Amino acid sequence: MPQQYRRLFYYYADQRSLYEKALNSISLTSQPVGRSYAIIVGVTKYPNLSPIDRDLKPAAVDIEKLKSYLKDQEFFDEIIVLKDGDVNLDNLNYFLENYFPDRLSHSPHSRFLFAFSGHGYAEGTAETARGFLLTSSAASKTDPVNRIDLGLLRTLLDSDIDAAEKVLVLINACQSGAFLGRKSFGANPLGPGDHGAHAIMASRANQQSLQLAAVGPGSVFFEKIFAGLAGAADNSPRDGVVTYHELDSYLHSEIPYVTNGSQIPMEGDISRNGSIGEFFFLNRGRQVQLGNVKPWTPGGATAFGEPADNVLELGKSEYRAEHYKDASRAFKEAAVAGNADAMNNLGYLYEEGQGVAQDYQQAQQWYEKAAAAGSATAMNNLGNQYGHGHGVAQDYKQARQWYEKAAAAGNADAMNSLGYLYDQGLGVAQDYQQARLWFEKGAAAGGASAMNSLGYLYDYGQGVAQDYRQARQWYEKSAAGGDLFAKYNLGDLYDQGRGVAQDYRQSRQWYEKAAAGGNPFAMYVLGSLYDQGRGVAQDYQQARKWYEEAAAAGNNEAKNRLSQMPK
Repeated sequence: MPQQYRRLFYYYADQRSLYEKALNSISLTSQPVGRSYAIIVGVTKYPNLSPIDRDLKPAAVDIEKLKSYLKDQEFFDEIIVLKDGDVNLDNLNYFLENYFPDRLSHSPHSRFLFAFSGHGYAEGTAETARGFLLTSSAASKTDPVNRIDLGLLRTLLDSDIDAAEKVLVLINACQSGAFLGRKSFGANPLGPGDHGAHAIMASRANQQSLQLAAVGPGSVFFEKIFAGLAGAADNSPRDGVVTYHELDSYLHSEIPYVTNGSQIPMEGDISRNGSIGEFFFLNRGRQVQLGNVKPWTPGGATAFGEPADNVLELGKSEYRAEHYKDASRAFKEAAVAGNADAMNNLGYLYEEGQGVAQDYQQAQQWYEKAAAAGSATAMNNLGNQYGHGHGVAQDYKQARQWYEKAAAAGNADAMNSLGYLYDQGLGVAQDYQQARLWFEKGAAAGGASAMNSLGYLYDYGQGVAQDYRQARQWYEKSAAGGDLFAKYNLGDLYDQGRGVAQDYRQSRQWYEKAAAGGNPFAMYVLGSLYDQGRGVAQDYQQARKWYEEAAAAGNNEAKNRLSQMPK
């Protein structure tokens, strides 16, 4: 063997006597058994990707756990590890088409395992998808050059499938189901005897391979594999052996459950002429009881790929850049991993139809999940849905209940909304004192909208003595917090001269600030300033410009004025 390949051996020994002892202990065989071979392939570092995607730490966990498990618990004789820069076609060609076929052909009754963990993607529809595994030199998560075609990988594995008695391929990568194509395979228990070649993919061709901090330090796929091999998958019968079909059934039960149906494994028979046997592992739990193997327990929990908080921040960054589709993907990934803020943000995208088709029911479902996970913002958003009748019958009682929950959790916007219900008498008796109390609570909690609402009470003397100075002070605090209505209201104070000297220049500046943030009322008033020449030189072209922006933002008064203006 050339030296360049020798360094890739993790383990090289003949453990058949140990393996035979374990098999004999459960009366599976009293004959000499074949050898067991594995090639573990994984990419843990992608230095050319964005900083958030460069370190795929849980893939490293998958590799280390699988190495130790195969050596110490399954008594594998030879284990090759291709990691990071060693994951290339040259190495795969050598081991899959040359080295292992030769070793397997000289060892009857042998097992061969191929495992991969890392980034992947697919092109095309779910029905016609072509899948790829990214190499460490990939420059993007859909790099068209630095990748390994899953179709080519299947071709490389053909020689190993022909030479081995039992083959199992395990691939943990996003959209890895493309390895199997469209053909589906039902349950077909074969038993450990005779020839068989099968594959289990972490997800379907249109799904991601997900992370769950609560599941374990590696990928959900491999963590559940290890849990199954610990004994949970050995169920029919509990004979000390976990067959391919037992493991596959266990994964199909567990992974969709812990990922809320967002990741479903995909399996298939990859033999040339149909399998009549299947790969099998030892049930470690049973073997520990028999004293043949030592106990082994996975460590603490992290996530596969980036932690959910990092993925959430990526989604926020994409949203700020108005890349709504990319934001929705990031929020979905973090939401499935259990991040409450991501659940809420995903709900908002569905409510607004940003990056996804507008769907109030989906919005409500994600808000409810986020609220159940403790998100006060989601509780407030649910209140808004009922308050505005978005996807549900308008119900101020339900709205108030959600606002109260959100307010109890410290949400300032919900406090302002409760104040608004009392101010307007929506679902409750109109009560300006209650309104003021809630506005004050919201303002004390830092809510800019509540500060504006307080200013409005003082501006118009609702439940308090009219006080323009107090109104201006609250408007200014609210405007400093970014509230567009407060900026508009300040413009109106200076425009009308309420509590301040009438000042059209100041007025226009505040209106412009509000309009720049998207306030349609400010856009309309700016149009009227230019239309009437109030504080500015009369300019119908400027007036039309502002009226058109206001109309596009939904202001009906602007639409009416535009219809009256000469063309």
